[in-house]
Amino acid sequence: MLITATRELRHSPFEVFNLFGSGCGGSWLFDARCDVVRTGVPVGIRLPSDGLSTGSVDILGRFGRVVPGRLVEIVHDQPWSGRLKILIRPGPDGGSLVSVTGDVDQKGMDWLLRRRGWPMPSHVDAGVHRIGLLTSKSGPGAVFSVASEYMAELAVEEINADGGLDGRPVELVVGDDETNADQAAREARRLIAAGCRSIVASVTSASFGSAVDALSGTGRPVIHSLLNEGGAGAGDVLRWGERPFDQVRAAASTVMNSAAGKRWYMIGNDYRWAHGAHLAGERALAEVGATIVGNQFVPLGTEDFESTLAGIERSGADCVLSTLVGADEVAFERQTWDQGFRSRWQTLSLVMEESARERIGDQASQGIWTALGYFEALDTPENIELVGRYRSRYGELAPPLSSLSESVYEAIVLYASAVRQSRGDESTVTNMLRRSRGRMPRGAVRSEGPHRMRQDLYVARAESGGFRIQNG
Repeated sequence: MLITATRELRHSPFEVFNLFGSGCGGSWLFDARCDVVRTGVPVGIRLPSDGLSTGSVDILGRFGRVVPGRLVEIVHDQPWSGRLKILIRPGPDGGSLVSVTGDVDQKGMDWLLRRRGWPMPSHVDAGVHRIGLLTSKSGPGAVFSVASEYMAELAVEEINADGGLDGRPVELVVGDDETNADQAAREARRLIAAGCRSIVASVTSASFGSAVDALSGTGRPVIHSLLNEGGAGAGDVLRWGERPFDQVRAAASTVMNSAAGKRWYMIGNDYRWAHGAHLAGERALAEVGATIVGNQFVPLGTEDFESTLAGIERSGADCVLSTLVGADEVAFERQTWDQGFRSRWQTLSLVMEESARERIGDQASQGIWTALGYFEALDTPENIELVGRYRSRYGELAPPLSSLSESVYEAIVLYASAVRQSRGDESTVTNMLRRSRGRMPRGAVRSEGPHRMRQDLYVARAESGGFRIQNG
């Protein structure tokens, strides 16, 4: 499906082009957010509500072809794959005619229809082994989900190249929670109704908890692959990924040495993971003699952090622990940089990964600390091979890999191993998952029951072009 629109502007073509690249605070076209208009640079735009969707839709992509004063092309993967071509031509009376052309493929149409409450039917097919991926193709969590879906596809392709599962090809079914707990429950039920034998959830803890409640009694393993606060629950609920206590403990001393101070301010989103992370952070910081001078939570979807930044400054904090996620973390760190606070304190961000770093911006993100189990820059043989396959499959304009996306690949590969070990006995798959272990791109991993995955953590600091790993 092709969508086109034309608008007449009073500015000349080069003035129009320069307005588009006027900075990340928004511009003349759909509130475009970018650092500079140049091939390969990340860009986000916000499409307004129209006949196809309810509410605005955030499109995340990168600049493809750019011709100053004439053409801007955006290659995007979120929430569907496509291209936006913006053609700028001389118009009447010295102005410009700006034409925007975009394409929506079948996956995009399916996503739009589900968003309108008209999901396309998905019939159970006994001839395939379906795996569900619950991710955030829209909403604040969408910053990191593009690569997660790609990594799921890579894992499935790898499994199928090795003969599939139970003698059947594996098929991936993707659900979008819209970074909303209620929608997560609906999508989880849809994935099970479509015949998914397991679900890998790369979503917030709020969405994961809602999905688990919705799937209670189904007996299907549900794997929370990315970092989370942990917890208990049924045996078919598996909580893998990094834990905040381990993250803070690994990085706190390094961050305080860099700041030459021990006073911490904690800022996070107001939902279960951040609350759990702050409690864990308090324990880890107490071990190194730190003092907590502020503890604040803001709603998911917060865009204005002016009062928060003023509060951090008043507190006299030397260090900031951020448990903000997705677009909220991007907005917070951009505003920290824009208002000149980056040099006032050192920041440890627990969800600061490669995609968030890119969206914050190369300059604005420099100096932010994080501690995760995986970085694209890891030089393990397994990771070098994986990154090579990823770039070969999806191209250089695909978003970077991160702990959040690699964990999806890892979860599907370990699930496939558990299915093969079960020899067709579905009742033993979850037991196999509880004992999962292997050599992954991030290094050696080992499941310690259903609610913990043992792994190494790497402390890293954002710099121009990526992260510099400080240990390991």
